Amino acid sequence: MDIRYHIDKNHISHPLRFGSFFFFQIGRMHCAEETVVPTHSHVNLFELTVVTGGLGQIFTNGAPVPVKRGDIHLSFPGDFHAIVADRNDPLKFDFYSFNTEDPAYAAELENIMQRCAKAEARVFRDENIRRLVENAIAEFDGKGEYREKLLASSFEQIAIYLIRDFKQNSPAQRKGDATRAEELCYQMMNYIDTHIYSLAKLEELAEIFGYTYSYLSEIFKKTTSSTLLEYYRSRRLETARLLLDEGCLSVTKIAELLNYSSIYAFSKAFKEKYGVSPKRYQ
Repeated sequence: MDIRYHIDKNHISHPLRFGSFFFFQIGRMHCAEETVVPTHSHVNLFELTVVTGGLGQIFTNGAPVPVKRGDIHLSFPGDFHAIVADRNDPLKFDFYSFNTEDPAYAAELENIMQRCAKAEARVFRDENIRRLVENAIAEFDGKGEYREKLLASSFEQIAIYLIRDFKQNSPAQRKGDATRAEELCYQMMNYIDTHIYSLAKLEELAEIFGYTYSYLSEIFKKTTSSTLLEYYRSRRLETARLLLDEGCLSVTKIAELLNYSSIYAFSKAFKEKYGVSPKRYQ
């Protein structure tokens, strides 16, 4: 794999700040035949993958979507993300990872997460974003005057174009005649999936969806034949397993990240589900 302008990955743990935006990484990759970017987690960041050439597939939580030149793929916080390049026409792509503390932009991005959970809903096209990411890569590689101001401006413009694109081309999340109960359950599962690191307790869903927690629990059980707690526990442990597979975090850090009360509680839950302790699994 040919990697160009790959900014120091340490910014994943210690992001840089540009205005109201947090920068995690930016770079450019020219893939070789059948290059695979292995599954990795996006704990607290959004990432744009801007395809500049070739063909391939981008995987979001295991679901593949084909991409080609001109496509842009949006990844959410909490996603597990992988890329596979085509053998005959390998991918070339730029990437940019970010988040924001601006309340207005954060609310718009939250809305996109709720509406566009499915993998196929994440691909769009925007020449303005492609150009802005390309320019940001060039700025990072140089030491020009007003560099930080230019980058802050570029990052804010990228967010604005991104929000506009998803407002103008809002993809349908479900097909067919879904009942209100089914739609509500789908929304709850999507919220848990996209907030698996920040959800401290399931009772928070009551405030998010405007119903009592007992009502939400009852609807979920009747509609899915499973409880909200079972779904949350399962998703949390699946996320823990994938983080262990990734091998970047300690067992203690994963337990903290997923809001377990203690490493003992995490180890016990993990062993009950997978038959082996997280330490031995790792």
